[in-house]
Amino acid sequence: MKKHLAQIMAVAVALLLLVSSLVACTEKGDGSDTTTAVPAAASSDTPESSSPYVEDDLPELNYNGQKLGVLVWSDVEHFEFNDEIGVEKNVSDLVASKLLSRIGTVQKRLGVEIEFIPVPGNAGNLESWNSYIEKALGVDKSFDVIAGYSLSVAKNAASGYLYNLLDKECHYLNFEKPWWSQLLVKEATVNGKLYFASGDISRNALEMMYVCFVNTGLMGEYSLQNPQNLVTSGDWTYDEFISMCKGVYKDLDGSGTKTCTSTTGDQFGYVTSGIHMDPWFYGSGATICDKDADGNLIPADSFSGERVMNTVTKLNSLLWDTDDGIYTSKVYHQRAFGEGRVLFMMDRARVSHKVLKAEYEVDYLVVPCPKYDKDQENYVTVMGNPFTLYAIRKDASDPELASAFIECMASEGYRQITPAVFELQLKTRYVDDPVSSQMYDIIRSNLTYDLGRIFCNPLIGQDTFRNAIKNNNPNWSTYANTAVKLLKNKIPALMEIYK
Repeated sequence: MKKHLAQIMAVAVALLLLVSSLVACTEKGDGSDTTTAVPAAASSDTPESSSPYVEDDLPELNYNGQKLGVLVWSDVEHFEFNDEIGVEKNVSDLVASKLLSRIGTVQKRLGVEIEFIPVPGNAGNLESWNSYIEKALGVDKSFDVIAGYSLSVAKNAASGYLYNLLDKECHYLNFEKPWWSQLLVKEATVNGKLYFASGDISRNALEMMYVCFVNTGLMGEYSLQNPQNLVTSGDWTYDEFISMCKGVYKDLDGSGTKTCTSTTGDQFGYVTSGIHMDPWFYGSGATICDKDADGNLIPADSFSGERVMNTVTKLNSLLWDTDDGIYTSKVYHQRAFGEGRVLFMMDRARVSHKVLKAEYEVDYLVVPCPKYDKDQENYVTVMGNPFTLYAIRKDASDPELASAFIECMASEGYRQITPAVFELQLKTRYVDDPVSSQMYDIIRSNLTYDLGRIFCNPLIGQDTFRNAIKNNNPNWSTYANTAVKLLKNKIPALMEIYK
């Protein structure tokens, strides 16, 4: 825990600086998806002498009111660019004010006028988003910066539409600063080329972290050990998780068979479905892709390895062979957990305030998703796909300004957005105990990134592991080896953008 000491001290100062804002946290309605020129807001910068945060290296800049267009995904799941663009139904006044404050600060620091250009770009609009950028190249110069759904921006990169962020023209970007995910930068840099980045610049990168929620009522009823203690000792493993699920099942609806639907269901140790299987794959330490000695993408040995094979066996047994858990065709676990009928739920951090605290009264603890075994050094946190990657189009009119904007947005996100969303909301307002707040630090410090996941669209998708659980497939080795052969055939085409 020593490595978190400096962070915790900084957080304490941040809490004192921002706690007055938290008192005013109320909910705000949705906004529109029209093109928006953002008005300047007052800067919330604190004097350098009182700031607990690392300063950026940006010099004093003044672009004399130049307009900078930023293409953004209009269907972003949580407001990130301002308090209007996105599909979020409610946002706290605290977060909304910090989003506007960040844009105002960036505009003031750079002497620019930011124009957000919203275009649908989520998973269902990936192809049309890519087509929009393709048609704009060489013709529509209304935007230089791209801020989109992670898989959509990866598709832009694979199509050859993005600028190398490590180019000398992007000299304002400093990826050694704490507001950048340095692991993402490391993994996404191939042959000296980097096409996208994220970190504190994206609010959604905080909301989309997978965590494990623990029903404290059921934990007490069955006299189970507190998983937070197991996390601290390094013993929070797949086997411990599965062991705790045993004996929790109750046939509440009297049907004689285990059931969980959108309206009713039985009591379980664990309920899950579809995309929510991902923490198990990554929690084992596996990835889809790796790099060889020369830095080129290759299929990861861990993808078809023994640890994933064993994970598939354990999960299929829990979900299909016992009453302790159940796999559902749709997302029913949130309601089941909220109603107190499930011991464990693995889902994105946002569920704490978008579902649990908003709709239910269940008491819960937060812990990282478990790790494969005691010998594994770290817990591993995978992020849901709906976070934002930032990039610059390959024919940008002014890549230098674009890089200054992205660096300034990230730096201000680190000092304005992250304290509001992560420190004051996820770690304070939406937890029931102080230890859960500490658990969030562990969760965030162990985020993983896999180019096989980010580039799933031009590669093999993300369903190989998911389908092995969905279909109760006992032959992971054969199933995975078939996927690896396809992956080997797909990688060379992707690598063309890195030559």
